[in-house]
Amino acid sequence: MQGIHTTPLSLSNLPPELQNKNYPTNKIPLFSNPFIHPNASALGNIFFGNSVSLWPGSVVRADMNSIHIGNYVNIQDNCTLHTDSRSPISIGDYTLVGHNAVLHGCTIGKGVLIGIGSIVLDKAIIGDGAQITAGCMIRGSTKIPPKALVVSDRGNIKIYEKKAKPEFTIAGCIEYAHLSVRYIHEVFGPFNEEEEILFIKQAKDIMKEIWD
Repeated sequence: MQGIHTTPLSLSNLPPELQNKNYPTNKIPLFSNPFIHPNASALGNIFFGNSVSLWPGSVVRADMNSIHIGNYVNIQDNCTLHTDSRSPISIGDYTLVGHNAVLHGCTIGKGVLIGIGSIVLDKAIIGDGAQITAGCMIRGSTKIPPKALVVSDRGNIKIYEKKAKPEFTIAGCIEYAHLSVRYIHEVFGPFNEEEEILFIKQAKDIMKEIWD
């Protein structure tokens, strides 16, 4: 893992196999420098895994404690990550943090979906492979079981154990690794159906590596 003083991803530090904008998309992009969009903010004691991306408007502020962001994690637009003096943040590999989410002093496992607009508060623990759907409030010290599906229910949450489908979360992380490289090359447009099917296949292979 690299600290915040590492240089953000750019054309000059892309790995050789990703230097061409027509790089082969059948391989998952691997880059050591985090992609940090010019309109994202990252400060303090942050440690990045490989192929991490921070998107416009996101704020990752580790001024009171550390934030560890695992491999292939993406922090999408307008997310806020902040710590407390006694509550660091840890995010496991292949976790997707959706638009406008807030993470505060919590522990997030591997292959987790934090859905759009969800809030996860201090000392909450989200188990590997769980999916927190849009708009959920996960209160402090709450523990969500691995591979649970969590939905919002009028200010509360409902937990459906072993109902998550983390292959879709991990496929989303693969997609965002490609989006990071594409952004550097100023390539914009949809993925084709063949690529999307491949991302799911690759995600299932990764699940076997993580959990089997």
